[in-house]
Amino acid sequence: MNLRCVFPGLCLFLSLTATATVRSVDLHNPAPSAPFESWATAATNIQDAVDVSTAGDEIVVTNGIYLSGGRAMFGTMTNRVAVDRAISVRSVNGPQFTHIQGRKLAREAFDDSTIQCIYLTNGASLTGFTLTNGATHASGSVIHELSGGGIWCNATSAVVSRCIIAANCAKVQGAARMAAR
Repeated sequence: MNLRCVFPGLCLFLSLTATATVRSVDLHNPAPSAPFESWATAATNIQDAVDVSTAGDEIVVTNGIYLSGGRAMFGTMTNRVAVDRAISVRSVNGPQFTHIQGRKLAREAFDDSTIQCIYLTNGASLTGFTLTNGATHASGSVIHELSGGGIWCNATSAVVSRCIIAANCAKVQGAARMAAR
């Protein structure tokens, strides 16, 4: 809050608040257009909406199996969705209708083409998704590229709620990983 004196003895209180932007994602939208602020212009993959967001924004995702998009956060380990800022990503109808799908080979087969489902940074949150079919690389950093096939949280301040994490695999340390800093 800012305090500004307009006349001697009279002060005016001005409140400066930033409002979060809600961005939409709809797998079947025929006309996506950044910055994805309505269902008519919704992104068709979650990563595109994350990339135009700023801290505090909310990304709302409607029903579908999201299996395109992504970005590497560590080395060449790609995440289907890399949430690299403090934003909220939530599904409209919950994990039974909204899936984030990585890419894995046959059971316990790993290579550099595998894709983790999601990476969350400090202060980011994920609510109401099924995370499936994610996997890690066969070689590289044990912590960053061989752990957390389904989800990789960069800090204990990342929040995952009402999610189903199933059918993911990791070369070394689990299909879900929380890295404390």
